[in-house]
Amino acid sequence: MKEQIPSTLPTLFITGAGRRLGLHLVEHYLSQGWRVIAHYHSSNDLAESLQAQYKSEGRYLAVQADLACVADIEVLVQQVNDYLTQYSISLDAIIHNASCFWPDDHSLPLATRWQQSERLQAVHVLAPQALSSGLVQRIKPQGSIIAITDIYAELPNQRFASYCSAKAGLQNLALSWAQQFAPQVRVNIIQPGPIKFLPEHSESYQKMVLSQSLLGKELGYEPIQQGIDYLLQATALTGSIVKIDGGRSTANRYQQ
Repeated sequence: MKEQIPSTLPTLFITGAGRRLGLHLVEHYLSQGWRVIAHYHSSNDLAESLQAQYKSEGRYLAVQADLACVADIEVLVQQVNDYLTQYSISLDAIIHNASCFWPDDHSLPLATRWQQSERLQAVHVLAPQALSSGLVQRIKPQGSIIAITDIYAELPNQRFASYCSAKAGLQNLALSWAQQFAPQVRVNIIQPGPIKFLPEHSESYQKMVLSQSLLGKELGYEPIQQGIDYLLQATALTGSIVKIDGGRSTANRYQQ
């Protein structure tokens, strides 16, 4: 019911919010009393009991969409706008967190590689561009757009060249938004480093990656959340890039 929705609650829209970092952010901000609109692609790992609880409190909306499908993007923008209009609320921030990646494999057929590159560009560049332009008018004055890119946006990795170029595109786009949306909306960038390894990452691979970091440890999701907390509150900051990588991008690469 509409009367269950407190209009004064801070509100976030997070993409890629069904698992890993996005899920951590959803759980954190919901636990802090925020309202969260959570986009997910194929799976939403937030416990069903929590989904029901927060939805009943008027603080949680989950929306499925394939960010590589323009029809899904159009529906997603419309659903978020309708939700905000229905309850007379605005966004405090949009967090572009959704991502996909795989190594380049030149042994694959050209058509396959082309499709993979198209998806990387769609998820990291085209979808964020459409979502930001479609929702920027719903962000509160001095609210935020935060783009999660990668340290490889500036330090390319040849194994993941297509992924790196897509993340670099998102980063450049976000810096353009900082110019375009000023002074009403602030736009900043977080470059993560080795925050959380995947199950398929071998122990030797993990040791190799951490040896390239000044802190030498897996960071986890909380440091990214801390960076987002900072950017949400830093009202004089826009067009900035915050590296949260354990010093990996500053390490002495001549010794690696």
